[in-house]
Amino acid sequence: MVQRRKISYATQTELGTKAWDIFMSLVATTRKLGISFFEYMHDRILQLGDIPCLGNIIREKSSSNPFGWSWLPE
Repeated sequence: MVQRRKISYATQTELGTKAWDIFMSLVATTRKLGISFFEYMHDRILQLGDIPCLGNIIREKSSSNPFGWSWLPE
């Protein structure tokens, strides 16, 4: 990602940098969860509600694969 940012002459503002980081985080998270980033964004922009919130998907997947006592809710 750093190389891509350098090639595109970086972002112009701090807000642009934050937006870039958020989108790259969403791309990585959706990829790890096996969800299409573009379908996820389409669902969110049109407010279809077909794809659950990423937090809910992560909680659901983590509940089926417990990571030990340190991950248990308080």
